[in-house]
Amino acid sequence: MREMYRSYVEMLVSTALDPDMIQALEDTHDELYLPPMRKIDGLLNEHKKKVLKRLSLSPALQDALHTFPQLQVEQSGEGSPEEGAVRLRPAGEPYNRKTLSKLKRSVVRAQEFKVELEKSGYYTLYHSLHHYKYHTFLRCRDQTLAIEGGAEDLGQEEVVQQCMRNQPWLEQLFDSFSDLLAQAQAHSRCG
Repeated sequence: MREMYRSYVEMLVSTALDPDMIQALEDTHDELYLPPMRKIDGLLNEHKKKVLKRLSLSPALQDALHTFPQLQVEQSGEGSPEEGAVRLRPAGEPYNRKTLSKLKRSVVRAQEFKVELEKSGYYTLYHSLHHYKYHTFLRCRDQTLAIEGGAEDLGQEEVVQQCMRNQPWLEQLFDSFSDLLAQAQAHSRCG
């Protein structure tokens, strides 16, 4: 699993440097990066479906959770008429899930949704699973920008190699991935 995840991250690092990377991999039926990408994406979707069984999402809420990569959660205060409810505010810039690039078309801003306090963890987990690839891509992009900013004229391949040699960073990414899957596993068993 660790090696497969490493290939997944390497593909996302390469995509951070070349926005056409994922499409090029698809077009050439790449055998190095596509299988790990599909496997990891499949695992995330499998867990997302299990979490979804615990929720009743309105089409508007599901669309907002899918469209916006950030989710603000605000709990109602004690004594408030909405006590026991949580407000979800999807936010952020929409993106193309296939290429991970920002959408060029404008999207209507998401509204606020009230959900039960007991179910709020399921909504945030569902959202995290859905946007995991994009959030990891952003972490990869930050890493490539830090490397490019600290050195002169590194080629794309050298930037990728420096990212992949950063063992603590890779471990941190893998640990957060493992934690997310463990959290999804736990949520699909309880409740």
